[in-house]
Order: sequence, then C-alpha cells, then structure tokens
Amino acid sequence: MDKTQADAIAQAILQPDREAQEKIRRKRAAQERTLAGRRSVAKISLLGIVIGGTAVYFAGGRVIDGIIWGGLAGGVIGWAAVWWRGRRSAA
Repeated sequence: MDKTQADAIAQAILQPDREAQEKIRRKRAAQERTLAGRRSVAKISLLGIVIGGTAVYFAGGRVIDGIIWGGLAGGVIGWAAVWWRGRRSAA
C-alpha cells in the first residue's frame, strides 16, 4: 500500500458520510432558526417595553407598570409572530 492509498483510507474512515453531514447541517439550520426567532421576540419585547413605559409616563401612571405590561405584551406578540412565521414556512 502506498501513501496515497493510505491517505484515502484514513480520510474515508475519519470523514463522516454524506448522510451524517446532511443531518448535522439540518440540525445547525434548525438551531439558527430557533436563535433567530428568540432574537426577534427579544427585539419586539424591547420595543414593547419602550412603548409601554412611554405611554404610561405621559398618562401619569407608574412607569414600571407600563414597562412590565409593555414587555409582556411585546413577548406575546413576538412569540405569536414567530409561531405564525414558522407555520407559514412549513406549509
């Protein structure tokens, strides 16, 4: 056995097959979609916090209540948007 044959055998043993590579690729893609969804929810929640705090400030109430309720509303809207987007892309 010469060096090129030994290298080919070692590479075939060490390199995962195409099915395993595809499985790893799909898993990474799913993780990226999950992370992107969570980031979207965080952005919408932050926007809700700002809107809620600002609205309560000008209405004369307790700002912390507006921040809490705005963040909760933003989170609900964000998760609904992520769910809807995932449902549309699956169809």
